[in-house]
Amino acid sequence: MSKQWQKSSKGPDWIDLRAMMVAMGAIHSAHVEVTVSPLGIGSTGSVTVRASAHFDLLPGSSLPETVESKAEWPNKRNATLEDLAYNLLWQLDYDIGKVYQQSGLWAE
Repeated sequence: MSKQWQKSSKGPDWIDLRAMMVAMGAIHSAHVEVTVSPLGIGSTGSVTVRASAHFDLLPGSSLPETVESKAEWPNKRNATLEDLAYNLLWQLDYDIGKVYQQSGLWAE
C-alpha cells in the first residue's frame, strides 16, 4: 500500500482538485463541490460528475443560486475520473464568469 502513495501521476489528483475548489470558492465567494453519482440503474459502471458553485445571494438578486457543469465518465476525452473533475472545475469557472458578465445584479 505504501508504494501506491509513491507513484507519480501524469495528471491532476484529488489534492489538486481540492486546492482548485478552495481557490475558486475564495475567488467567487461560493461553496464549490464535485459530486459523483451513478449513471442510471444497473451495473454499467458509468457515473455522472458534477462541479457546482453555490452562492449566498441577497434578496432580489437576478443571479442564479447555483452554477453547474457536468459530464459522464468514462468518456473518450478524459483518461481518469480526476482528469474529468479537474476539467469540469475549469468549465465551471468559465461558466461563472459568463453568468456574471451576462446578468444584471438586480431583477427588474
